Amino acid sequence: MKINYEDLVRINAELKKKNNRFHLSYRDESTACVEPPGECCRTEQMETEARQCIEEYYRVKNIFVQFSEDGLYFVCESPSGCF
Repeated sequence: MKINYEDLVRINAELKKKNNRFHLSYRDESTACVEPPGECCRTEQMETEARQCIEEYYRVKNIFVQFSEDGLYFVCESPSGCF
């Protein structure tokens, strides 16, 4: 499933509002990159909050999020299972 740039902008704004330093960008049209802050300010709590923010944003749109094993990338999946 394609990821809309507008969605990444809105999620980035929400992360900033929550004072979370993670940032989203495109890897390609169907994969987004979750860019962590520098190691000095990266915490497990901040990482969890960023993932939850992403999942909640897409949950409202009835879209599932699948993160890579390292948590640095994600793809979106429609409820029907089609990417």
